[in-house]
Amino acid sequence: MPLSDSSREPSLEYAFHPRSMAVVGLSPDPHGTWLNRMYLQAPLEAGFKGPIYPVNRKGGHIGHIRVYTSLSEVPEPPDYVVSCIPAQQTPDLLEECRAVGVKVLQLYTAGFTETGLSSGIKLQDRLLEIARRARIRLIGPNCMGVYCPDWGMSFSPDLPKEPGNIGFLCQSGGNAVFLIRSAAARGLRFSKGISYGNACDVNECDILEYLADDRGTKVIAAYIEGTSDGRRFADVLSRAAAVKPVVVYKGGYTEAGGRAAASHTGAMAGSEVIWDGIIRQTGAIRVNSIEEMIDMLVALVQMKRPKGLNTCVVGIGGGASVVATDEMEKAGLRLPPIPPSIQERMAQIIPPAGGMLRNPIDAFPLSRLILYKKRAQGGKSGNAHAGDKGWSDFMSLLENWPDIDAVIFHFPFDTPPVPASNWAAATVEPVLTAVRTCHLPSAVVFHSIVTDASWRESRKMQAICLAEEIPFFLSLKGAAESIAHLHQAGQIAKIWSVEKQH
Repeated sequence: MPLSDSSREPSLEYAFHPRSMAVVGLSPDPHGTWLNRMYLQAPLEAGFKGPIYPVNRKGGHIGHIRVYTSLSEVPEPPDYVVSCIPAQQTPDLLEECRAVGVKVLQLYTAGFTETGLSSGIKLQDRLLEIARRARIRLIGPNCMGVYCPDWGMSFSPDLPKEPGNIGFLCQSGGNAVFLIRSAAARGLRFSKGISYGNACDVNECDILEYLADDRGTKVIAAYIEGTSDGRRFADVLSRAAAVKPVVVYKGGYTEAGGRAAASHTGAMAGSEVIWDGIIRQTGAIRVNSIEEMIDMLVALVQMKRPKGLNTCVVGIGGGASVVATDEMEKAGLRLPPIPPSIQERMAQIIPPAGGMLRNPIDAFPLSRLILYKKRAQGGKSGNAHAGDKGWSDFMSLLENWPDIDAVIFHFPFDTPPVPASNWAAATVEPVLTAVRTCHLPSAVVFHSIVTDASWRESRKMQAICLAEEIPFFLSLKGAAESIAHLHQAGQIAKIWSVEKQH
């Protein structure tokens, strides 16, 4: 059964796929403003599918683009209008939208319910009354608006132009930008996204319903500070989570955080116990930070789903391996011992001195041996393929271990006593080559990074992962919890089919 509500037209299709757009309040100043970059430059560079009409009472031009003095002067009724004007002027703007036939008004403008002032609350109520009478959908106030790459909808010029399969709703504008940028750095892309601010009209329930039905969206991510209709939210979240993975970060889950949420978007945060119960009972996946959300999305979108929790952990360094074991076990993953027959064959590949052939496996001796071979065969830079066979042989042994459901490789960049620049390329790249062809669900963790040199080397390795479509994480804890959730969530909802196919 469709989750959309046809009685609340115009539909959100006009928000994500408007035929034309007007932006009221942009500056005709030749030097421009940051609002010009957000709501004119960004959609133009993203390839917006229709015309964009800047509106300012002063008229003029922004570059070669004409600035109109009013919406009525615009050549056609725009489907979507962005308000960048002061709050007190927005009722008049909404009346003008009604007169020309606008479908959606998005208010970047702040100064409403989130202020906690009676004047702001009354002003927002007045806007909603006008909008309902005019059958205009309101997004916001106090929000960034819509991001839809395949239609050229964007609110920052540096956001990815190519679409993906993640739909997101985010009550915070700043967190929306951070979420997209953080996800992009990990190879994730979005189908649609919306920063919806105070949610005076279009709210989390409306957006969840839309994304649950959206064919281009395979995974839903939600940052929510509060809801005005808990019963409806629980129902909509339950139905959405039954057909797609839904990852929820409830912002303001502490008492002080709830007060901050109220002053940020005017959200009614509600009881933490109730929120936790709703999220878990509906089958959604709860996270408690943007970083956790990105890790969970990496697991859902980029990894094959493990059939079980039995995991082999392979890394460099005994102490790092102990830490990795604690994190994996704490998250619910299991590290079974290596069968003697496989252990014996591994000992022929990994020199026993200075390593650990149990589970976790400290593969430092193999990495050191490969490094020496590369230097001997190719000088300081080495032979690019000198270590590939050692790791591919090792990977074959893992794949012949019938009790293993997943493999996690981890590389601590600032625990070895030598700089990462001396060993990273020679030791990590052969592993990444082997991981790319691995049939088991697998991931790489780059962690313990503190020096500038290590960050640079880590970024090089991350770039290889992005190019080879290898899922990677930046903490052992994040990898462990996300992979455990990936298995557990898959057991609950076997209808999902979003994992990476090899």
